[in-house]
Amino acid sequence: MDIFVKFVSQKVGKVRWQPSSFKGIQFSDTFLTGSWDDEENKISLWKVPGVQNKAGAAGAWQQDYPQQKTPALEGQAGDEEQEPVLLCQMKHDGDVTDIQFVNQDVFLASSSCGSVQAFRCNKAKGDFAPSQKWSGIHHHPADTCSCTCVAVNGTDISTCGEDGRINVLRLEHRQPIRTIDEADSCSINALTHLKQHEVITVNSAGQLKIWDLRQPGSQPTRFFIVSGEKVPLHCIDRHPTQPHLVATGGQNGILNIWDMRKEQLPVTLFEVHQSHVWDVKFHPTNPNNLFTCSDDGTVLHWDATKGHSSTGSAFRNINTPTGPNPSSNLLLRGSTRTAPPVDSETSSPWLSSETTSNQLEINHVLPGNCNPVNSLDVEGPQLICGTDGEALYYIPNMNIYL
Repeated sequence: MDIFVKFVSQKVGKVRWQPSSFKGIQFSDTFLTGSWDDEENKISLWKVPGVQNKAGAAGAWQQDYPQQKTPALEGQAGDEEQEPVLLCQMKHDGDVTDIQFVNQDVFLASSSCGSVQAFRCNKAKGDFAPSQKWSGIHHHPADTCSCTCVAVNGTDISTCGEDGRINVLRLEHRQPIRTIDEADSCSINALTHLKQHEVITVNSAGQLKIWDLRQPGSQPTRFFIVSGEKVPLHCIDRHPTQPHLVATGGQNGILNIWDMRKEQLPVTLFEVHQSHVWDVKFHPTNPNNLFTCSDDGTVLHWDATKGHSSTGSAFRNINTPTGPNPSSNLLLRGSTRTAPPVDSETSSPWLSSETTSNQLEINHVLPGNCNPVNSLDVEGPQLICGTDGEALYYIPNMNIYL
């Protein structure tokens, strides 16, 4: 597995792949980053030279890539061949707290200043330009506060913030078309769409809440909690083909898997990271693969795929960790609740009551990194992530299975 690094002289807060112009035929070769905690934060557009567009070859990239010696992170010949190249960048007011694409040409960036701005990205020219902006839509009575997250589902755009407010936006409207002022009493840290008019949020009290944006009032339709102490949840992602299945990560380093249909508590808890989990991503086309990144410097690839063990067994064992924290903590020390019965067409290994350490392979993606990893994104076999060490990592050949 090759690892390419780019030192960018900024703490990288968010990374997101730009959707390919030919989705399903070729992989994207451009992505965005947003910085944070700098005197002058920036949004940057990057290009990866020489991307091998294998998406059109059915199943080609889902197989193992030949194991190659990982090049040194700097100073070794060949690094420049696939090292990300900066196309353009633009100053951004405040920390970049989230980046989401509305479509292949338009993306949104949220700010610690409480605003959200749309940008139009021209991939052919390798640049982007600001357009619609919603200023101060997240605020306290006497001051602005951070807009923490943005979610997009078609033309539906939702934002949340430290003020516990939810806004619903449309690109053609200069003002929010709906605001839930008192949606939560604490900071909402992340959200995603479950359905066209439903969003799910996670907050600093360790709660998940489902909102039907068509309903009046400020009360959620359902809520879920992590049992025990109120541990803040930082990130959330929805399974791309089974919308009832949700993964979250929080301050205690635990990955939680939830079933939105029946359970009020997580179905499965995996205690592997040793600090805050900042981002969690199901693979968009092979969701038996999941990725997490943490303040402890680790990026983990969770593989729950059956039938790919070199020993012929149905599942593979967890690899011995080679990252900065090679301890027994990198085992499943959480609990697994009995999953509700599901039919074979909607079953998932993430909901199995038998999902244990001998049924998952957990691989370190960045061995040796010790700086907090704030964000990651994955498309096809390609993974990108950004750190507080002012480094951007690109891995072009992740081992992704069907």
